[in-house]
Amino acid sequence: GEGTGLGLPQVYGIVAQHEGHIGVVTEIGAGTAFALYLPGLSGQNIVAPIREEEILVKGHGELVLIVEDNEILREALADTLALLNYRVLQAANGREALTLLVQQVDNVALILSDLVMPEMGGQALFRAMRQMGIDLPVVMLSGQPMETELKTLQAQGLAGWMLKPPDMEQLSRLLGRVLGKYSDIVYGHVVKEPK
Repeated sequence: GEGTGLGLPQVYGIVAQHEGHIGVVTEIGAGTAFALYLPGLSGQNIVAPIREEEILVKGHGELVLIVEDNEILREALADTLALLNYRVLQAANGREALTLLVQQVDNVALILSDLVMPEMGGQALFRAMRQMGIDLPVVMLSGQPMETELKTLQAQGLAGWMLKPPDMEQLSRLLGRVLGKYSDIVYGHVVKEPK
């Protein structure tokens, strides 16, 4: 009776990133089948990309409030942020986040929030914060592209957004940019100040 974690919006987002699509067949009493269609690669001359060592921008112990209704994803994000040298508070939805913010607003540096959640989602949380005069930076996570909502939220001061599940290196850079922490030497690489 309960979901296992990622959900269809995240699957859709991942498939769309790879220029694929999803087919759905539903039959009452028999269930639903999803078919994922991804572009094929020819077997000739495939060269694995050579990837440089990841450049991770680490925090300085700032407190980040993670707002995510899926406990597994919330814990994974908390573990990732701990590796990036951030302290973490956790909330399962926007209402819990507002309660924590009232108590901890002077300590929280940034809110990392899912877009779609029960009770109160990320957009409603963002608007409620602004109405309460809480002007902390907010980074939104979404399982699907959010072009329409993004323009509106950016005009209202949204600091950034990423597709779920977030890549650790990209997340570290986004948080670093938002918090202005691009001066660390991380894994032997100097990360320069943004221009």
